[in-house]
Amino acid sequence: MDQKTSFTRFLPFLILISFVSFLNILARVIFPALSPYICEEMNLCHGDTGNLFFVLSVGFAITLFGSQFLSSKISHKMTVIFSILSTGFALVLTSYAESFQFFRFCLFLVGLCSGFFIPSAVAMIRNATPEGHLGKAFGIFATAQSVAFIFGPVIVQNTIGLFTWQQILNGSGLISSLISIVLFFLIRQGNERGEPITLNFAKNVFSWPSFWILIVLLCVANGLNIGIYNMAPDYFQRHGLIDKGAVYKLIIIARILSFGTAIAAGILADRFGLKRSMVLAFVFCGILTSMMGTMTPSGSLLLFTLQSPMAACLMPLIHFAVATIVPPEKNAAIVSISAPFGFLMGAGVLPQLLGFLGDFNLYEQGFVLFGFTALLSGVLFNTNAVYKHVAFSQAKSAESAPG
Repeated sequence: MDQKTSFTRFLPFLILISFVSFLNILARVIFPALSPYICEEMNLCHGDTGNLFFVLSVGFAITLFGSQFLSSKISHKMTVIFSILSTGFALVLTSYAESFQFFRFCLFLVGLCSGFFIPSAVAMIRNATPEGHLGKAFGIFATAQSVAFIFGPVIVQNTIGLFTWQQILNGSGLISSLISIVLFFLIRQGNERGEPITLNFAKNVFSWPSFWILIVLLCVANGLNIGIYNMAPDYFQRHGLIDKGAVYKLIIIARILSFGTAIAAGILADRFGLKRSMVLAFVFCGILTSMMGTMTPSGSLLLFTLQSPMAACLMPLIHFAVATIVPPEKNAAIVSISAPFGFLMGAGVLPQLLGFLGDFNLYEQGFVLFGFTALLSGVLFNTNAVYKHVAFSQAKSAESAPG
């Protein structure tokens, strides 16, 4: 594909697939905004709250891996539409949960249904966009997360006085399912089928140092971006630092800033290189996260509004890195293999761990420890001994890519 082709010709597709991503993410991120009401009604502790996000991530991780088997049968486009449709139905089912155990099971189903989306979406973007525009393409794609993180609290804040949390989930699920039918007629790309994951491909990938390097970074990035986001409202509200209304305002401010930083990260990666952009993002985000655990309550609130935009920079960079260590036709397969690790650890295990520490009044120490881990990850990635493996895989991928 011509590297000099104007980027604007790809914008309609990128905006549409980003909107689909917004629906997919909203189905999961609406729960942190609803968690104060759910926890109050079900009388849940910090550990229970963290466990809900862990269960959601387990379901998500399972179908992230299994999505490649589905897309190899029904195409990337149909996999994306099926994910949005089934996730809507799962949200409707969640609205009827009356016990903690059944609610956990329903959250598992939400994760299970939504997990099919990402590998096929990444493959569609890689196939439709030239190499020279991939950073910007994934930057636009990553804004869906920030928009979902904004609209989740806004929806809850403006409807919780009129409807119960069950009714909000029910309505969200029905709307998502109806929109998926419309998307069938709007999406033109992605009619090709994915390549099923073979044992030989998996064995090769697991033998690459570059794969494990990016897995570690993906886990840390998801923890900084989703894990901290999921648990920060619980930390601030449960400790009496802010009320429920302030929780929503705080998240909205943080994520409005994130909208611009995600796109900026993609532009900087295209212009200055992936390595430099990732190192700076990990180091600064790690510092901000650690400082959240050392400052006064008001200082922590301010730092959270800065940490979230910086964390949003990491996702387009990670997607860019993972997409370029294999040829385009293997994109969905590599995402199906790598993404479950990142989401399970960063968006599942970390909230569970922070919730556990919160029950022992050690939330602050958890922020410091994880922030230091992120800082160390950025420093190590900057060393030639580590980065050379990623650069080697990217070079081999470029050589084997068609035309």
